[in-house]
Amino acid sequence: MDSFYNKLVFVGSMGAGKTTAIRSIADGDPVSTEMPLSEHATSEKSSTTVALDYGTVELEEGELLHLYGVPGQRYLDFMWPMVCQGAIGIIVLVNAGEPERHETTIMLLREFAALAPDASFVVGVTRSDLEPAFQLVEFRDALAASGFSVPVMKVDAREQIQVDFLVKTLLSCRHAGALMLET
Repeated sequence: MDSFYNKLVFVGSMGAGKTTAIRSIADGDPVSTEMPLSEHATSEKSSTTVALDYGTVELEEGELLHLYGVPGQRYLDFMWPMVCQGAIGIIVLVNAGEPERHETTIMLLREFAALAPDASFVVGVTRSDLEPAFQLVEFRDALAASGFSVPVMKVDAREQIQVDFLVKTLLSCRHAGALMLET
């Protein structure tokens, strides 16, 4: 397989953990376009991605898995189609503390399914440790009721092993789907 097609795209709202997730699994320091937020910003974050994040991971076969993170702000959504071209997988990250997490996740799944119709999807819920009322099963069931039966799991974007598991889940689902199509 040409390594150009080994592309995963991390998407989500600002503060969902896209840059952190890529940093945690990339083989080296990823390219990042983070800029400081203005002193008037109402976010807990001190910086935000203004173009994209990019890193790579070498797979067991020696091929490179290309990791892209797109900005979550709507005024930068013009970049989404360019980055999604050729993507085999989309990782949707959602902050458990986001009040409209269900609606935001549905919107991202719909938009990115249209941009990357051949991609596989997985949803990672970040910051769930800070939201004791968050119920993963209820969130997953709400997504399924909206027509999205995708793997959904809690993930700490800072923890390499957890992000690695999220990526492996996506790749396993993709591989299983390809096998089912071939038979």
